Amino acid sequence: MLTLLATLMAGAGLVLAALAAYVAWRRGTHMGWSLAVMLVAVAWWGTAYAVELTVDEVAVKSWWGDLKYVGIVTLAPAWMVFVLQYTGRGQLVTRRLVTLLAVPPVVALTVLAVPATHDLVRYYPATARAEELPIVETGPAFWAIFAYNNLLLVGATVLFVASMVRLARTYRRMAMVLLSSALLPWAANILHNLEVGWFARIDLTPFAFTVTGGLLVWGLFEERLVDLAPLARSAVVESMVDAVFVIDAFERIVDVNPAAVALSGRPRGELVGRRVGDLLDTSGVAEVGPGGLELVDVASGNRRTFDVSQQPLTDISGRMAGELVVLREVTQRVRDQQRLQQVLDDRSRVAATLQASMVPTRLPDVPGCELASRYVPAGDGGEIGGDFLDVFALDEQSWAFVLGDVSGKGAEAAAVSAATRYTLRALARPGLTPAATLREVNAVLQAQTESERHCTLVHGQLRPPRGDDDPSAPLRITLSLAGHHMPLVLRTDGEVEEVGTLGTALALFDDPELHDAEVELAPGEVLCVFTDGLVEARRGRDQFGSERTAELLRAHRDLSADGLAGAVLDGVRAFHGDQLVDDLALLVIRYDASTRNVTRIR
Repeated sequence: MLTLLATLMAGAGLVLAALAAYVAWRRGTHMGWSLAVMLVAVAWWGTAYAVELTVDEVAVKSWWGDLKYVGIVTLAPAWMVFVLQYTGRGQLVTRRLVTLLAVPPVVALTVLAVPATHDLVRYYPATARAEELPIVETGPAFWAIFAYNNLLLVGATVLFVASMVRLARTYRRMAMVLLSSALLPWAANILHNLEVGWFARIDLTPFAFTVTGGLLVWGLFEERLVDLAPLARSAVVESMVDAVFVIDAFERIVDVNPAAVALSGRPRGELVGRRVGDLLDTSGVAEVGPGGLELVDVASGNRRTFDVSQQPLTDISGRMAGELVVLREVTQRVRDQQRLQQVLDDRSRVAATLQASMVPTRLPDVPGCELASRYVPAGDGGEIGGDFLDVFALDEQSWAFVLGDVSGKGAEAAAVSAATRYTLRALARPGLTPAATLREVNAVLQAQTESERHCTLVHGQLRPPRGDDDPSAPLRITLSLAGHHMPLVLRTDGEVEEVGTLGTALALFDDPELHDAEVELAPGEVLCVFTDGLVEARRGRDQFGSERTAELLRAHRDLSADGLAGAVLDGVRAFHGDQLVDDLALLVIRYDASTRNVTRIR
């Protein structure tokens, strides 16, 4: 009998030791350590008790019986620390508390270790024989240890169970299981210490603790003591503002959350069991469009748009078991997108209208000249730029042209562009040179334009020969550059040269430096005027530049003015890409003395 009991105790000790090792390996929280200490204490208790039962000499029995008290006095404080940590009261577990809990066990072990006081705790009677199962006698100190341990065990267990009972029904069920498992070793220990019947000779407490320890370890690391996941998921789903429908494999609704009930306008009992298609047919479904599912509120007639998320549900074998459908209302987002798109469309229309006002709808007829222009806004054309061009008559025998670029983008730049263009139109006259005209324009812009806005431009005057002049007479052009790129002239021999004298941009200084330059074009020669969107177009770090423009003019010199303008534009787009980063304005003037009536080229 003793051998069987010793084997049970030793087995219990080994099991608890294994559980303690598992807890230590799976540690990650302080409560894991306190549980491991508790399991080690019980394992030591059971192992020492197993040896006490099996040895023959009473003195050796007594010695092993004393050693098991190391586990006995450690168990209750460790249980109390574990409960405090698990129930969210970890801040109470301070060094001071641990020290206070450790004082009684240390005193008890000291009393037990000192021969003079040993028997105050426990002792074998003098008549005890090894071959029997003697009843250990206890002294007054034992009952102090007994009261202290049971006070901690009962207090911690009550705290543990009460904390979980207050939380949720699921916690209550697990609390009852834990309470039952905790009462098992406690009851065994009470029966043994009170010497009730057969329990007076054998202490089954360590063996009973195997059940409690196993349940605690399993619950803590495998089930987290309570099945929190369904509770958490249920709480999240119930509080979601999105409508959630759980649908089985036959497209019947098996569960809904409160948001789905509110959306459908029907009690949950009427929804469960219905087919989704039948429900949608009677819920005012308007359409399934780009924004998602659209429902019509029958009472108000308002449309509500929902983003539909469908998640398949599979069983343990991977087969389709149903579907989770979540409807998230995006009505306001869709309306905001529609309003934004309307604003963008309006902005594009305004931009297109303003961009169109930057260039004349058609170029005028200039005797003996072919005129062609190109205007390309930056990007997709949605942003208003500052480039502009114009050609207009000064009198019956002279014409003026202007091509410019205002710094910046947007409506302010467009306003300065328009002011510059129409101011120059108003001030230009036959007796005033381009440089003098630009000085007057600068004075107007200085008074009307913010200091950070400036304008670069080229302004020129054309004086074609009269009809009765020598056919070889040149086309005379006077031009002035206000901080602008030099125009290019394509000669009849294929040479390309820059013309003009650089001056100061307008709207920067009260007295800008401006110069007039005379240019003569022989029949067949071309003047090409452009903004920086042409020469500053980039491919990586490489700019398109004036040299590439000159090469294009030479390569296509046999083309008309319109053909040359198109070739230059195609070349810069092939170099940079279809969408330029800056606006581009281009004016090409080809002198053809053999014609007296000019075909208008746009």
